[in-house]
Amino acid sequence: MELSPEEYGAYWRASIRVAAGVVFVYLSYRFVVSQLLDHSDAGAVLMGVFLFVALAFAGTFVAVLGLARVVRTAVDAEMRG
Repeated sequence: MELSPEEYGAYWRASIRVAAGVVFVYLSYRFVVSQLLDHSDAGAVLMGVFLFVALAFAGTFVAVLGLARVVRTAVDAEMRG
């Protein structure tokens, strides 16, 4: 698979999106949500669960956008060559 300079740049930008989505979910869980889940108060635990679902959705969305771009770039390069 030979990539043009534009495709190469798009491929790496998309790869960075995938990594950013994964890192975002991990760090948000590690430093925000886990602190709320450690409390004994039901309100804090429910807020932690809600935040985890919302942040996991946002991080997964970013990662899937990046993955779709990686696949589209690879398919375009293969179809051309």
